[in-house]
Amino acid sequence: MTGTEPTTGTEPMTTGSEAPAGTETPARAPLTWAQVRVALLEQNRAGENPAPIVALFAGRTEAERRKLLPDYKEAVRSFRETSHGMRPLRYVGVACLGGPAGIAQWLSREDMSWTTTDPGAERAVHTLLAERNPAWIPDIVQRLAAKMPVDTWGNHWDVVDALVRGSGLPTPTTTGFVVRWVAKVGQEGNGRPLTERLREDRYFTDLLPALFEVPGVGAHLENHESWKQAGQPGWGAALAELADAKLIERDTVLDGCLSRLLRGERPNALRAFVRMHDAMAPTDDELAARVDSYLRLLPDAPSPVAGTAQEVLRRLDAAGRLDPERLAEASRSVLFRSEKKLVRSQLVWLGQAIKRHPEHAGSLLACACTAFGSAAVDLQERALTLIAKQVGRLAPDQAALVFDEVRGQLPLLGEALRQEAAALLGESVAAEPDSAPQLAPPPVRELPPPIDSLDELVEELAVLFAGTPNPWVSTRGRATDPLAVERIVSAMLREHARDREALHTALLPLTERHAHIIEQQWFIHQVQGAVGAMVAAATGYGGSRSGWFRSLFGKGTEASDHQLIPGAKVDIERLEPTQRFLLARLYEVGTRLRLPRSGPHLAEIADASGFVDPQALVAGLEQWEASGYTPWRRDVDQALLRLPADVDPAVVARAGRLGSPAGLRVAAVLAAGGPPAAVVGRRRFDRIHREFSYGDRGWVYFDGPLASVAPGDRELLPESALVLYDLADPGAAARGGGRSENTEPDLHCWPLVLPRDRDALAAHVAIRTQHGIDGICRGAEILPALAEAHGPLGPGMSLALAYALGAQTAEDRAAAVDAMVTLAARGDAWDTAALGRDIGEAVRTRGLKTTRVVTSLQEAARAGAGRAVWGVLSGFLPDLLAGTKQTGLADALAVAAETAASGGARAGSIPGLDALADRKGSSRAVGEAKRLRRILADRG
Repeated sequence: MTGTEPTTGTEPMTTGSEAPAGTETPARAPLTWAQVRVALLEQNRAGENPAPIVALFAGRTEAERRKLLPDYKEAVRSFRETSHGMRPLRYVGVACLGGPAGIAQWLSREDMSWTTTDPGAERAVHTLLAERNPAWIPDIVQRLAAKMPVDTWGNHWDVVDALVRGSGLPTPTTTGFVVRWVAKVGQEGNGRPLTERLREDRYFTDLLPALFEVPGVGAHLENHESWKQAGQPGWGAALAELADAKLIERDTVLDGCLSRLLRGERPNALRAFVRMHDAMAPTDDELAARVDSYLRLLPDAPSPVAGTAQEVLRRLDAAGRLDPERLAEASRSVLFRSEKKLVRSQLVWLGQAIKRHPEHAGSLLACACTAFGSAAVDLQERALTLIAKQVGRLAPDQAALVFDEVRGQLPLLGEALRQEAAALLGESVAAEPDSAPQLAPPPVRELPPPIDSLDELVEELAVLFAGTPNPWVSTRGRATDPLAVERIVSAMLREHARDREALHTALLPLTERHAHIIEQQWFIHQVQGAVGAMVAAATGYGGSRSGWFRSLFGKGTEASDHQLIPGAKVDIERLEPTQRFLLARLYEVGTRLRLPRSGPHLAEIADASGFVDPQALVAGLEQWEASGYTPWRRDVDQALLRLPADVDPAVVARAGRLGSPAGLRVAAVLAAGGPPAAVVGRRRFDRIHREFSYGDRGWVYFDGPLASVAPGDRELLPESALVLYDLADPGAAARGGGRSENTEPDLHCWPLVLPRDRDALAAHVAIRTQHGIDGICRGAEILPALAEAHGPLGPGMSLALAYALGAQTAEDRAAAVDAMVTLAARGDAWDTAALGRDIGEAVRTRGLKTTRVVTSLQEAARAGAGRAVWGVLSGFLPDLLAGTKQTGLADALAVAAETAASGGARAGSIPGLDALADRKGSSRAVGEAKRLRRILADRG
């Protein structure tokens, strides 16, 4: 302290450069860091009000500010290492740092986005900069706008907004600024209509074209629709009102909507522009002027967008404003698609249009043959029925066009429909051999080379951390690469043993760039958080006191799961057993990195399947015994679970000479041929009390896979691994929601935990996929990896696949199809009929959608897994035929008919089929039953 009274927050926020006339400006004491510290305390007491800092720096020279830089940098380092966060220094950095680049980089930091909600806080940034050098502000605005994240969390937009408004700068049009402006202006403002807010908005005129050009805007427009007050106009209605008032041009909105729809984006993001287009209520003249754009949307736009374009073109055709050539183009574009609703609507439209365009009836009717390429047999049948109904009414030259098209498309039809189409032509065709593609086993994955330098290690860590989602914005990040995690663990331990100080120096910059992960605030349940803890341990981030490490990692090598996972209040029971085992091992690696001594990494994988090299494992244990230290418990546990089935007898004999407790455990497991496999069974829980989000409670049905290990084999398993096998109470997972928070990206790491027991892992995944019926939970994404893994298949995989094949999310269904095709290609022994029975029970008791399941099975059949699909249907159809729910029955029978030949079906193999086929009536289900029975009879 200098003895001079420091400036405090009680002074007004002025520049301090002017004084009243006739008075003498008193000399100010030199600016010191002690005064800054006092002002920071005042700022903190005032709820982070920046007034004390602004007043302290008012009128100060650049020389005074530069003298504070060493103390300021030391404060930044101190705040970072003590994990307090650097938010209190936000305005000090603006006041001291030199040049626009440094200030912009400082303000764009992730930990600078958490400030007071007082709007004056952002104006304070402008006040500080305007006093220093107003010429810097445009450059800072440009830099901040270019870096601005698109998520709506934090206050990056508010800072740029304050600078733009305060200095009268042009409106930024970067992606981040536009997206954040849309979210900001769309918020309900004291009940004022959006139309009124847009009229008065400073940026509206400048940013209206950008609404349709910047990706990501649509999601925020759609969010506004979901939570706006009843009766308030949404964006579409607001823009329509402003267009009617001649404040904006209708063409700007209509052309903008079509431009955005043509460029494409996620369906949810495009929905807002479809709604905006409809709200504009375009006239026939406006639609006709844009007919080419609507035609371009038909082939591959998302279904809702294509449906809108189809309705527009159908309206123009009814008004006589669509020529036959464009009608034919529209028909071929839509009939090529897979969505049944669009195709059925197009066939109806086509049948009506033929009557309005008799001179083009042949070319239009020939378009219906495009539907022969559909994967849905009922759509092929509809198209053939339309042709058979209309072709007889055509002139000979027009009918010839249709017959030529039918003849050329015959190979696309299944055997039964191909015979009907040939009869329509007055011809006969021979039955073609099964043309299903021949499946080849998936290629063996190769293990990437190890990380061989500190620079590469830092790069790999940066990539891993960059994929971590903000849990307050989205719980989904990109999938964690399990092989990348294993390479990072191996490299960290290797570099720690080689040069601990060099590792510390190389990793230190990561503690600043990714402090939000390394500080362990939100990511303790995720792999990225555990790897962040390794970086913290290697760099001493947050302090080097042993107490800090004990609180983070627990004491010694025998720490429990509760201690190994940081955070005393973590509810460990809500973590799935596999995730718990995975994280405990990774946090143990962090414990190793804080100690000066090192030792062999026993669980290091030797191939991409996740197995260890038994010889290297035994050699590592010999080194541990020679050193006199005990190997790390989780490292040994994971190594045991990664032992391959076939081990060289010489290695087994060498292990028998080990004498430490860990060595004796490994020797016993090797002598027994590896860890025992679980026996997975089933148990049905009919009313499990489940706790939903926000404290809601309810009852759910639950099919519980049960995994167990024979009592005599339990001694061969690590104690920590028993939770991976004993699913005696899967209801615990159901009660907790069937998942742990924010762990979806980590699921891809699970197969490397149990590389030779995939059915036990699939049993854990089945708990998740059951909640995928209504979109609550994911899990199916790792089914393809489990299909490529090792070990027997049983009820675990069957239940996981059953629910994933009928999941609400298309990505989950696609993953289940990929897994089926992989299993079929590998030729693994699995009971496909049991999978069909599980599907039937789920349809009957849990509301699984038959239509979704059948669509998935159809995709698998088209990919070459016809034999497996027939096996599933042979187990599913008896349940479906005996039930009262007929939805999807006809489709299931159609797929069965198409796969019966490749599956080696025989007559009488489907109970209940004859009863349906003999039923009177002309329903499609009865017709498909007759067709399937005829095919089975022909197969004998």
